[in-house]
Amino acid sequence: MLIETPLLIVGGGAGALVAARIASAHSLTSLVAGHVPTDDETPVSLTADSVTAMGDSLGVLRPYLASTEPPTIAPSVFERVLKHHCVADMNVTVYDGMKLLDPRVAEDGGVRGVLVESRSRFDVVGDAFLDASTLPTNLNQAIAAASTAVQQILGADR
Repeated sequence: MLIETPLLIVGGGAGALVAARIASAHSLTSLVAGHVPTDDETPVSLTADSVTAMGDSLGVLRPYLASTEPPTIAPSVFERVLKHHCVADMNVTVYDGMKLLDPRVAEDGGVRGVLVESRSRFDVVGDAFLDASTLPTNLNQAIAAASTAVQQILGADR
């Protein structure tokens, strides 16, 4: 079976989910594979840049904020809530527990590889690729890096 997606995002952390939500806000469909959430319960104040980068997605987090000024949230809560909204988003598909094997990244930013889970194997082709394991783990830095990565991908597509 071949899975084709405009944007393939692999790896855990907040950056993977932020990238998927920002891409979705720009009508770019994505597949998030192998997301592993953080267990960090230490509240983090979101910077003005993070709030701006999150755009309308910040609204889904508001009921879960520990403080509203500045917006403060534990990374584990941030990811849990954002992941729930990614799963409900028509432009985002989330496959937990999968790993990307043999990724072959093309010069144009696309990727080919094999997604595996237990005994299941799926060939995958992404027009664009983001390895979220390369993004920072600090919540504000992850948001900024994911936003920048998606903006670069969108710039290349337009």
